[in-house]
Amino acid sequence: MTHEPLPTPHEVPVSEARPRLAELVDEAAGGSVVYLTKHGRRVAAIVPADLPEKAGDVQVRALARQFAERHPALLERLRDA
Repeated sequence: MTHEPLPTPHEVPVSEARPRLAELVDEAAGGSVVYLTKHGRRVAAIVPADLPEKAGDVQVRALARQFAERHPALLERLRDA
């Protein structure tokens, strides 16, 4: 199973984002992640609509692998039940 790479993010100050909102939303719809900054600090993000689900799936799979590595006996008992 292959995973799509996560998009490379870039940053835009909120003051610049306001007049460019439609453009930034189009970028997100195309797969980009845009972090909005205030005083150089990230405060929000415009992301592709499916990115949170994809990221969540990746995290769940990683946690499941960690659990399986740490508790093989428990998983074996669950398989036999």
